[in-house]
Order: sequence, then C-alpha cells, then structure tokens
Amino acid sequence: MTESLRIGVIGGGIAGLTAAYRLAGDGHDVILWERAERLGGQAGAFPMLGTALEYFYHHLFTSDRAIVDLIDELGISDSLIWPTSNVGFFADGKIYPLSSATDLLRFDAVPLIDRIRIGLVTLYLQKTKSWKKFERVTTASWLRRAIGSRAFDKVWGAQLRAKFGPRYDEVAMVWFWNKIFLRTQSRRSPLEKEHLGYILGSFNVLIDRLGEAIVERGGVVKAGVGTDAITRVDDHWVVKTSEGEEIERDILIATVPSPILLRLVPELPEEYKRKLTGAIYQGAITMILQSRRPLSNIYWLNIGDPSVPFTGVIEHTNLISPDHYQGWHLIYAGKYVEQDHPYLTMSDEELFEEYIPYLQRINPEFDRDWIEHYWVFRERAAQPIITLHYSDRIPSLRTPLAGLYLANTSQIYPEDRGTNYSVRLGNDVVDQVRQDIGKSQRDAAQSS
Repeated sequence: MTESLRIGVIGGGIAGLTAAYRLAGDGHDVILWERAERLGGQAGAFPMLGTALEYFYHHLFTSDRAIVDLIDELGISDSLIWPTSNVGFFADGKIYPLSSATDLLRFDAVPLIDRIRIGLVTLYLQKTKSWKKFERVTTASWLRRAIGSRAFDKVWGAQLRAKFGPRYDEVAMVWFWNKIFLRTQSRRSPLEKEHLGYILGSFNVLIDRLGEAIVERGGVVKAGVGTDAITRVDDHWVVKTSEGEEIERDILIATVPSPILLRLVPELPEEYKRKLTGAIYQGAITMILQSRRPLSNIYWLNIGDPSVPFTGVIEHTNLISPDHYQGWHLIYAGKYVEQDHPYLTMSDEELFEEYIPYLQRINPEFDRDWIEHYWVFRERAAQPIITLHYSDRIPSLRTPLAGLYLANTSQIYPEDRGTNYSVRLGNDVVDQVRQDIGKSQRDAAQSS
C-alpha cells in the first residue's frame, strides 16, 4: 500500500487542479495554493448576465479526449455541448467565409492559383502525422516555399504577424502543422461541418467541480493565497505563503510559468535553468464586448489586415446562442503581444477608443451605442513561442531537485497550449510522481 505523503501544488489552473485531484484520490495529504481569488488560471471565467464567461475565449475539439474523459469522470458531462462552428478571414475590408474547400475556391483575396496551392498544402498537412521534420524549419520559410510569397504575405503570413509580431519568422513549422492537423481531427470527414465543444455555464463548471472534488477527497484548496518562497530543508520542502505561514511538504508540484519557478527556486542547477529561460512568453489581451447586435455571422474571424490591432475576433454568441446570455451578443477582440507592447499598460478606456474604428472597419454599420458594457483582461505569460528544435529545450517534469516537479505550458508540445493539454499535463506529472513514490518505497523496503 502506498504511504500517504504531504504534497503541495502551486497554481490552481487546470493542470494544477487535475494533479491535486488525482493525488488526493491516492490518499495523500494535498494542499493547493492559488494566488488569484478564483481558481482556473487562463481558463477561468467571471460572472455576467446570470451565468459566467471566460476571460480568454475557450472551446474544445472532438479530439480532446483527456478533458472530455475528466468531465465524464466528474459527472458533469450533461453541461458539455457540441455546436457547429464556422471560420472566416478579414482582408481588404471584407469578411470571407473559410470553413470549407468551396469557401477557399471563392476566396478571391488571392488569385486562383494561390487558392489551389493553399488547398493542396492544407491537405498535405492534414494528412501528415510525423511532425519531427517540422522542428528544423520556420513556418515563414516553409510556407513561402510551399504557397509562394504572394499568398503567404496575404494569408498565413498576415496571421503569423498578427499573432507573433516581430518574432513571426522565428516560429517553428511544427506549431503551424499542429494548427492545421488539429482542426482536421474535429471533423469525421472533409464534408462534415466542424463541431466544437463548450461547457454551458463556462469552464468554471469544470474548475469549480475539480475544486470541490479535491476537498471531497480530503485535500485543501487555498484560493487567494500565493507562494512567496520555497526552501529545501533536510528531506522536505518548506513553503512560505503570502499569509505568512510556513508549510512542510514532502513533494511540490509547481504549475507556474518558468520565470516564476526560477524566482522561487534560484538554486536550481544551471542546465535546468537554461531550459527555463529558453521559453519566450507572449502576452495576451482580450476585450469582451457586450453588444446589442452581432458584428458578423462568423464565430472565429482571423484577421489578415496588418493595420487592424486584433489577432482575431471571436464572436462567442455565434457558437453559443445569445439566449444563454439574456439575448446579448458577446464578442472577443483578442490580441497576442510582446512583453513591452503598450496595450499591456494602456487603460481599458484608451484601449476601447483605440479599437472602435477597427470594429467599424470590420462592420461599417457598427456603432459604439451597440455596446452596453466591455471588459479588458490581460495575461503577460499567455503562451510560449515555439522556436526551432524546441523539443531539445523543454524542461523535464521532474526537476533535478528531489521532490520538486514542474508542469506548465512550456512543456505542452508539439500541440499548442489548451485546456485539454493542461489536463493531460496534470495527468502526466502525477504519473511521474507516482513512479517516484513507488520506487522510493521499494528502495526503502529492500534496504530494511
């Protein structure tokens, strides 16, 4: 029988909650600390219109088995729905539907020969399962050769620049391959419409249920309590919290961004530190608009106009009916930014005024009087940038220090970050903890 150990989990995002839930279920003495008042991290939601909505837009793909299995396990699968979605592209002052091969043929923002090349490259990437070769080349150079500079600059290059800014030409092709390959997995056939998953009531339904389940299994969840320092003392760790407590733990799992782990544990070996500092994080900003009217009929609108300061416009209520939100339309204007971008420090009011003319460009009928309310959310460590040979620089889940583990988005690869992969990451780090506990206890039994 496995001996009960004292385990601490730093960070209450999806990965941390999953890990704490599993380990509490194993009978360990588990405490989870989350500095924010609410659990969930980037997947969290805030109350509005009688329900809740995510700070940063979220949906699931039909291939997202790890999170769907967890939802089933927790008994909340009745909240998960799979509506059809659509995709569009904004360029030259026009919205182009781009959800099917037929839409691509009608996409006259580029000549027909470019459309054909885009279609053939998309098909090739959809059918390619081996991703290792894409680690050695950047997205920009591979796509320029594959579809030509004209189509690249107008379509995929424009989206790369919108998402990654000045670092767009550093992104490895493996990142782009995954985007195309993953979308294929959300359709059973090329002729079928895409179905995306969403939890009615927001992802807080899952987050809150995980928190409850941890407590039901004997664990402790401390939201609003940060971790100020962690120190190795003899054969255990001491966690100093923002409340001034010092808590002893046999094992610690940190689910914080790599720079935060570096600050908390400066004595990490240099080789591991280099891997932690190798992750370059982008910030993210979303402005959510509560509108009387939709901006368009598209759920996911990619922006191909370099003058528009959004990476994309995601109209949540074009996926989930406005009936769930008292008839209001909810629109995300999202943007990824470098760490020194002025939008990260600009006031919410200034940012709203900045965005108004561009919303009118997307829909000339748009009027600021449509907007009843708006919210702005920012995250400085939203996503690591996937550069060449990234797999060689991923820090291991098991750090070189005994009893200390790391599980964050920089280790999700080759897939992009997402709630499904955060659940998988939580499962993976628990598997390693279990292996190490088992080995330690076997070694102790043999030596006695």
